[in-house]
Amino acid sequence: MKAYCNLLALEKGLDPGGQATAFETLILLEAPLPWRSDLYTTVGTMPQEVLDLYALYMQRYHETGVWPPIYLLLIAPDEAYSQPGCRRVIRFQREGAQIAHFARAEYFVPEAQTGPLIWTLAEEPGRLGEFAGWQTAVSPTPRDLLVCTHGTVDAACAKFGFPLYHYLRRQHASDQLRVWRVSHFGGHVFAPTLMELPSGHFWAYVEEAQADQIARRAGPVAALRGHYRGWAGLANGFLQATERELWLCAGWRWFDWPKRGKILVQDEAAQPTWAEVCIEFDDGGGTQLYQARVEVSGHVEMIHTTGGTGTYAYPQYKIVSLAPGVWETAVNKTLMYQA
Repeated sequence: MKAYCNLLALEKGLDPGGQATAFETLILLEAPLPWRSDLYTTVGTMPQEVLDLYALYMQRYHETGVWPPIYLLLIAPDEAYSQPGCRRVIRFQREGAQIAHFARAEYFVPEAQTGPLIWTLAEEPGRLGEFAGWQTAVSPTPRDLLVCTHGTVDAACAKFGFPLYHYLRRQHASDQLRVWRVSHFGGHVFAPTLMELPSGHFWAYVEEAQADQIARRAGPVAALRGHYRGWAGLANGFLQATERELWLCAGWRWFDWPKRGKILVQDEAAQPTWAEVCIEFDDGGGTQLYQARVEVSGHVEMIHTTGGTGTYAYPQYKIVSLAPGVWETAVNKTLMYQA
């Protein structure tokens, strides 16, 4: 049997906590299959403006060492969702410091306008009025579940992601819950992996039982501890690990509470081994603040991709302490674990 990277990760007990992809802006572009592994650099699937945008971001990355906080992913056309001659473009964007969900703007544009719209969304938002006629209001506002099936990047995503996509599409898709095939968004060692929008949650090792819980937002959250990668609204693994712990305390309602986080102090090493963090949130009854000390308890060395030889050492995060803090307006409450 092929040594799929996700199966090896499961054998090694790789915990996905703290391994979500953080972003300020995420753009989804409907684009026909197949998707090559080099689609961001080769003429074909992507409009020229998208190739130019990717080249610009690569230049910025080489200059600064930091990727711009914006990501572009592809979603596959679906006869239930698509419109002939048009492509759907969806932007999810952080608006404000403390959020629960990313703000959505959705467009149906003629194919020739796809590239200009993507460039404008990413680099020249002041010109978005030019595309106002193609913006569409989706009602009722749906949740979107995006399953990675991008097999040309990693075979595990096709092998394990495609059945998950079909299951979710068949069992759970509705006006309130759309299910998409999506291009690679990182973390194929966690396949089947999916992203949930507009909330920005990332999930790992998702099989049917976990898919049912995620789609319905029901059942004991403790059962999903080893399947939750983290939240895109927090840019640091230490913060994401803490956010998971608070979710385990509060239950599903946590996902709808506006929140933000920051590092208070951390190890000054190139690869920090500990950090003290805080997460502020509003539970509807007042502002809460929890502080935590998080440590890297070890690393799990894993191949980058199925069939590859390069490896990466995934940090494993451990919550050493977690306690409430109080701000001037805070109502100090104790969160209880909900099994």
